Amino acid sequence: MGGSYGENILSVRMNFEKAFFVATQELKKRALMLGGDAVVSMRQDIDLDTSGFQYFYLQMYGTVVKRING
Repeated sequence: MGGSYGENILSVRMNFEKAFFVATQELKKRALMLGGDAVVSMRQDIDLDTSGFQYFYLQMYGTVVKRING
């Protein structure tokens, strides 16, 4: 049973890395769609499924900014 727990934690970690990458890429796309140059004050909110650590919920957000040439 101990190996199963370790495998679940490893699976969540690997899936989190993929989800984080996808979320940051999506933020970049949306910033460009809005005419922005960058996302600042990026935050993430992670909720774990405590009934078995098989699922997690990742929410990322930030503020889109545009560079102004003076």
